[in-house]
Amino acid sequence: MILSYQKRILLTAVIMASALILIMAALWLPQVPRDVKIMDTLFVLDITDSMNVQDVEHDGEKVSRLTWAKDFTRRAMLEMPCGAHAGLAIFSEARSLILMNPVEVCSSYHDLRQMLEQFEPHMAWARSSEVSKAAYTAIRQAKEIDPQPTIVMLTDGHESPPIHESLFPKFAGTPGEIRGLLVGVGGDDLLPIPKTNEAGEVEGVWAVNDVMHQDVYASMQADTTINTNSPRTEHLSSQKKAHLETLANRVGFDYVASPTKPAQLVDQIREASQTRELTVDYDLYAWLSGLALILILLVYLPYGWIAKTDD
Repeated sequence: MILSYQKRILLTAVIMASALILIMAALWLPQVPRDVKIMDTLFVLDITDSMNVQDVEHDGEKVSRLTWAKDFTRRAMLEMPCGAHAGLAIFSEARSLILMNPVEVCSSYHDLRQMLEQFEPHMAWARSSEVSKAAYTAIRQAKEIDPQPTIVMLTDGHESPPIHESLFPKFAGTPGEIRGLLVGVGGDDLLPIPKTNEAGEVEGVWAVNDVMHQDVYASMQADTTINTNSPRTEHLSSQKKAHLETLANRVGFDYVASPTKPAQLVDQIREASQTRELTVDYDLYAWLSGLALILILLVYLPYGWIAKTDD
């Protein structure tokens, strides 16, 4: 095919006219109603001292577990469809604290992101880290929200003081009544735990004599089957995978260890959730304006790339 000068002028005019029509449509076309399956999610982040251990990678460098958890939560919310709802909570000691009830992720994304960025170690109201009990309180709180959200708890599973497997805190609810995922954060190697002051500043690390190395109830019993000589390593931390699996089984959650792709986590949240259909107004602006931009860029490409010219 050979394009003459006149044909090139005509083709350029057609492309520019099409781009103009697409821009006008992007600006003035009404939003299109669309039925989507959505989920309601409550992200609960561990802010205890062990989450300050730097053993996870982000953009090619080692960062703290809390930094990774915050960024992964943010990226997961970006993968959620418009119409879905997400809330934010933190936990320290034996309690979870909801800071933002589930809201629509697209219209409230900037509010969610600003809240998430404020999560810092100095917000912890106690030095202990009772992950199991914190999960139980998150479940109780989720029951009071309508519709009930799926809990996504990001934690390394480090219990401080430690708990003996035979003295696991009793779960008073029904497993699976509230759906959820435990997302494991952190590496497999035991590393020192940074010690923070009231301002959240790191002041050294926890020493071997600074922490308890035995279940507080087990230490008061004389039963030798419970009181065994366990290694004194509770001042060090890694992702407690076995403990998180046990906890997940007790409450009816799924356990995901060190996920790498937010989109895959959102798929797992969707599978675990009791989704509901919602009609949302879908804006075609991005698609139409994107097509217009592509057409405008085509005008500046050499015509010789697509056809022969008479030049």
